[in-house]
Amino acid sequence: MATKKGKTYRTAAGKNVDFGAMLLANEKAPALGNMNVNARGDQIDPAGNITRSREEIMREYNELNTMIPQDDAVPRGAGIEADDWQDWEPPVEVEKSVEEVAVDAAPAKAVDNQQVQKDPAESTGGLAAAVAATKKE
Repeated sequence: MATKKGKTYRTAAGKNVDFGAMLLANEKAPALGNMNVNARGDQIDPAGNITRSREEIMREYNELNTMIPQDDAVPRGAGIEADDWQDWEPPVEVEKSVEEVAVDAAPAKAVDNQQVQKDPAESTGGLAAAVAATKKE
């Protein structure tokens, strides 16, 4: 097996670790997880045999996800021959007369004219109850 001499690191315990050599030594080992790949990125079967290499997977991915613009035909609508929005007009709202507006507003004025006085000592609970209780004391 070819060994790639990488940068060595010194651990806190004083041991030297070569991550490049460690990666090369374990690249065929199955990776943890549910993706069925080895540490290198090759697709493997349950027995650990390589079914598709990392290069094949990346080539297929790059063919499908390219940033190069394609000169394909511009897709047309699904059988729509003319744009319907050009003939569209907003709905017209009918203005109410002064009498209709006065009739609609009359019940609201009746409620506003009623003077409803509540006893501040009677509260519904919560913060209002706490404030009323401190005022009584």
